[in-house]
Amino acid sequence: MGESRVSLRVIASSLRKFWWMVVLFGVVGAAGSYGYASLQTPLFQATTSLYFALNQGTSASDLNQGSVYTQSQMLSFAQLATSSRVLDPVIEELGLDTTPRALARDIEVTIPQSTVTLRITGITDDAKAAAELADAVAEQLIIVVKDVAPKDPQGESTITAQVIDDAVVPEFQFTPSKPRDALLGGFLGAVLGLAIAALIGVLDTRMRTEETLTEAGGDPVLGVVSKSPLLAMRGIAVAQEPLGHTSEEFRRIRSALAYANVSSRVKVLLVTSGMPSEGKSTVSVNLAMTLAGLRNSVLLIDADMRRPRAHEHAGIDGSIGLTSVLLDEVEFEVAKHSVADSTLDILPAGTVPPNPAELLTSARMAQLLDFAAAEYDYVVIDSPPILSVADANLFATQTDGVILVVDATKTRRAALAKSIKSLESGGARILGTVLNRARPDRHRSEYYSD
Repeated sequence: MGESRVSLRVIASSLRKFWWMVVLFGVVGAAGSYGYASLQTPLFQATTSLYFALNQGTSASDLNQGSVYTQSQMLSFAQLATSSRVLDPVIEELGLDTTPRALARDIEVTIPQSTVTLRITGITDDAKAAAELADAVAEQLIIVVKDVAPKDPQGESTITAQVIDDAVVPEFQFTPSKPRDALLGGFLGAVLGLAIAALIGVLDTRMRTEETLTEAGGDPVLGVVSKSPLLAMRGIAVAQEPLGHTSEEFRRIRSALAYANVSSRVKVLLVTSGMPSEGKSTVSVNLAMTLAGLRNSVLLIDADMRRPRAHEHAGIDGSIGLTSVLLDEVEFEVAKHSVADSTLDILPAGTVPPNPAELLTSARMAQLLDFAAAEYDYVVIDSPPILSVADANLFATQTDGVILVVDATKTRRAALAKSIKSLESGGARILGTVLNRARPDRHRSEYYSD
């Protein structure tokens, strides 16, 4: 039942997103069907009705038996209507340039159930010709039936037929019906659009919403960070617009982290992602600044020695940093940078070393983390992606918990599961996930102050 609810929710969400596809396919289907119908030759149909009777017997029993006998012969009369014996004279009478077999395709013969009536319908591309064809076939069928039917002692035919409804020249074509075809084409197009939209939703395994992330990952979602032009630029977004949507979203993440502190003190936080370019550095810098917003002393360590980005966001020199401290080239106090008007310090990655994993798992790194945890209220570590290199897995156990950043526009369900499994197998404690670059919620309230 759980998976069914998830699928229905995913399909419904996909239909809301791709409603335009349903409309587009419907319009194209209707227009295409209408156009195709306009190119077809219009056909008209006219129908003549005949009544057959047995001319023997006067008692009620004889008449009943005659009616039953006549009904049993109706199929034979219907076959006789499209035979060459009937159609050859019709072709000659109407001056048609065709053969009985070809003309038979323009004639429909029907027998209403449990009756002794027969309907002959002529179908041509000319309204008057359709009526003439139906009448001519009916008249010739009456003659042929009279010839082939059994005779009484006086030599008269025992079965007679007569016209009860002459064919009427039709005013409108019966096919193609442009409105009907357009309606049918539009309906089928819309159904196809619905199917494609639903299929896209089922096949799209990206973590687009908080609900999808919760169901796929199992770990609590600490918060959602919406797409924002401010986050796409270099800089610390929460410092540039402290009352904006982005700042409010990071404050919610900070509040969620408070619940992780209930059972044990969480001071050293490792921020990582499954794959590169999911926004972990952006989240790290802004989360660190948000934690410092409560006048907590915070240290941000850029431990991504392969593709360091924290110094770019902060606008500081990153040539001297973590690598320099671990190699004892400079003191920690020299390598760190303090962000103006805040309690946030940043230790950039420094020069890119040839052996990042060895430095991060070294005893010197462990000493640095112990020192930082004693000196600061919070330590936020920006680490390399889990599925790209092993750096984060190797020293995740030295931290109090891991925050996994998930990109709503690119992270797949399989990659998320693999990332979580990799962290858990290494003994890391996953505090929760952060959904990054999510679609902005149109219904969320504005954050403001008086």
